[in-house]
Amino acid sequence: MRILFVLHQFFPEFSGGTERVALNLARMAQHAGHHVRILACTVDAEKTGGIVTDTPVRGSVEAVYQGLAVTLIPKSMLPATSDISMDADDGVVDDLAGWIKSGRFDVAHVLHTMRMGSALLAIQQSDVPYVLSLTDFFLPCARINLITLRNQPCLGPDNGHRCAHDCPTAPWTDDAYLSRFVQAKSILKAAGARIAPSEYVAGRYRDIFPGVDIQVIPHGVDLLSLGVVDGKTTAPTALSDALRMVYVGSIIPQKGLDVLLQAMALIPDAPITLKVIGGFYGEPDYHKKIEALVRADRRVELTGSLDARQVFTALGEASLLCLPSVVPESFSLAFHESAAAGTPALVSDLGAPAQHIRAHNCGRVVAAGSPQAWASAIGDLVDAPDTLKFWKKNLFLPLRIEEEAFFFESVYQRLRCE
Repeated sequence: MRILFVLHQFFPEFSGGTERVALNLARMAQHAGHHVRILACTVDAEKTGGIVTDTPVRGSVEAVYQGLAVTLIPKSMLPATSDISMDADDGVVDDLAGWIKSGRFDVAHVLHTMRMGSALLAIQQSDVPYVLSLTDFFLPCARINLITLRNQPCLGPDNGHRCAHDCPTAPWTDDAYLSRFVQAKSILKAAGARIAPSEYVAGRYRDIFPGVDIQVIPHGVDLLSLGVVDGKTTAPTALSDALRMVYVGSIIPQKGLDVLLQAMALIPDAPITLKVIGGFYGEPDYHKKIEALVRADRRVELTGSLDARQVFTALGEASLLCLPSVVPESFSLAFHESAAAGTPALVSDLGAPAQHIRAHNCGRVVAAGSPQAWASAIGDLVDAPDTLKFWKKNLFLPLRIEEEAFFFESVYQRLRCE
């Protein structure tokens, strides 16, 4: 088959969870003998390591990443609203439709619709069936996370009416919110298959879009590339009396690292350490806040971004993974990789990881955004370290990337034959 993977951004310019999922699936499909190409958007072409061309649109970038052919559309060619909408540029749509037809793709796998409204419309005009991965809530929510402007969990967009009432934000008008919801519903219904990575995400989408069929295929963990051989991790175990905590994720307000650091400040004498793995993105004021909290606590180490194997090693060396997100996590690869490494977790009470913890009793769910609650949870583990041994026994076995790729290949084959 000839498979086109579509998402909002890609390596090496960006390295988030959705990019990792796309990379894993594309590599597995290529290893299975399929022709694979990735179509994404670039914000800064100089960071892509590719060659600027005028195909399929002016200023496009052609690159190769880990053996995968990548085509990147410059963000400057897309509508100004593309970061918050599914708006399309007619000229870009025409150019992409011609390029897609010339590529003779059998199926497209759309992993994120942000910035890719033009690509989606081009795929539809080219009569290429597409799979839609619901990696977050961008389709029903312009704020992506179903969290209102008042930082409260959203009950659901109510066909766009609640968006206009609870989250009035320029450039959105009441009619624009209603129109955005209609467009999102159309994109969902037109997909040949709609795949959520967790029951949590599937449930929210089913509530928001009644009657739309949602299938669940969890993201797989690439155990071989992470250093797991014959079911055993190669990560060494560090010996220490301290509770060794690790945070893995981008350093942005939504991930709640500040909550965790403030919690540590409330228990300054506790024998704990924290390794923070991830890069700074977005708001400079938030970065300054984090750096100040880190400087004030010698128990904290900032490592910056690490490659996947280094992250997995750090997870294996840790006593505990901390996911203090203040927005719902739709899946969390770090959480599943931590389970594979044999490390339990503290997670906020929002999203899919919390559902897993409650289902398997392999960690603890903590109130999101509350330093006091996190300090209490960490203090309890310091006082009763045998709790970690109990949690370890209950850790679940995550899906492997080979299994995820197999399930998706069956979906591609079905769409190709319809």
